[in-house]
Amino acid sequence: MNIGLVTLGCTKNQVDSEMILGVFKSQGFNIVNQVEEADIIVVNTCGFIQSAKEEAIETILEMADYKEFGRCKALIVTGCLAKRYKAQILESMPEVDLCVGVDEYDKLPQILSEFFNQRKILDHCKFTHNLDFNNRIISSTYPLAYIRISDGCDNRCSYCAIPLIRGGFKSRKMEDILEEVEKLAKAGIQEFCIISQDTSKYGLDIYGELKLAELLKKMSKIDGVKWIRILYMYLFETTDELIEEIAKNDKVCKYFDIPIQHLNDKLLKDMNRHDNKKLIFERIEKIRKMVPDAILRTTCIVGFPGETQEQFDELIDGIKQLQFDRLGAFTYSQEEDTKSAEFNNQIDEDVKEERLKRLFDVQKEISFRKNKERIGKEYEVIVEDISEDEEYFSCRSMLEAPDVDGRIYIKIDDESANKVIVGEYAKVKIIDCDNYDLYAKIVE
Repeated sequence: MNIGLVTLGCTKNQVDSEMILGVFKSQGFNIVNQVEEADIIVVNTCGFIQSAKEEAIETILEMADYKEFGRCKALIVTGCLAKRYKAQILESMPEVDLCVGVDEYDKLPQILSEFFNQRKILDHCKFTHNLDFNNRIISSTYPLAYIRISDGCDNRCSYCAIPLIRGGFKSRKMEDILEEVEKLAKAGIQEFCIISQDTSKYGLDIYGELKLAELLKKMSKIDGVKWIRILYMYLFETTDELIEEIAKNDKVCKYFDIPIQHLNDKLLKDMNRHDNKKLIFERIEKIRKMVPDAILRTTCIVGFPGETQEQFDELIDGIKQLQFDRLGAFTYSQEEDTKSAEFNNQIDEDVKEERLKRLFDVQKEISFRKNKERIGKEYEVIVEDISEDEEYFSCRSMLEAPDVDGRIYIKIDDESANKVIVGEYAKVKIIDCDNYDLYAKIVE
């Protein structure tokens, strides 16, 4: 039978999906990329903010159509939405046959065996493999894998539902992570993106001290590892030891993904963030001093309850001073069961959107200026894909993270590009740019 899986949300969810596919493969299912070919469809959902919930519901209903007009025999919903709203999903969406939340993944083989036998979809079905990082079916199309080093979060930001969904912070054992990286490297993976809800806290719960710097050092010694990228670090945990390891380790991308969320101390306190404005400025100054070629990416929230115009202006002024290379932002989402959902002075949606646009307009100018500074410089890039218009090769250097950052484009009909191969590396020189993307030619 064919299994098709749709992943929504973050890269942590993608890793879950890859392990879920590993469970199905162990039972002999064929994995298909086209859902219309699937006998079983799994939708792995996100439930972080309202827009993610809406996308999940729309996707579930879209996949349900294949039960009526396609070959789908069962529709399974997994992930964060399934954890938070399992009863509501099963009650209001009869199209869904099975709902499995993230807190049930340790029982997934048993749940699937009982389900398939009860529905007579398969006889005497007994899944034999648990969710296992070492049995993942990597879904990236180029030599990249995400390495999840922990799950859950202890920071308890007042706007965030992640601890309600995934529980408290739990690090994986270092030897297990290194075993996974070694296996993937032997299989041809060369770029490793380290992810979790809080990567910089890695190891504190099981070793009694922060261990990310040590993990980087050991990962970089594994044969076949080319690039290591860290995503989602908190500044208050970004120690001098960690910054120094990033600076001196040639395999670690000089890339700091450091969500600040805001720059007004009162709002940061209301958000229950552990950083303050002074600490943010000091740590960023130290990063740039210790790693002069560092790329800094951040995220911000606009329209948090009670945010005044003056506080928003403080954020804008700070962004102009800090000059982040990359910036993502979103409007505050009032999530049930979170502390800030009960705050007074909720901001009108039109004000949120206006502030979001202003923030992006400011960052667009910064990004363009930063891109212009890279014209004339040379980089090694991974050739990921061909653009939709089939005119360019789409590439990334160590300074661009997958999915979230701009790309480096090489004209396909450029005479220098005749040896470029998707999935392999090339050396390029930047010749032009726009607000977010760069344009390059091959260096012979």
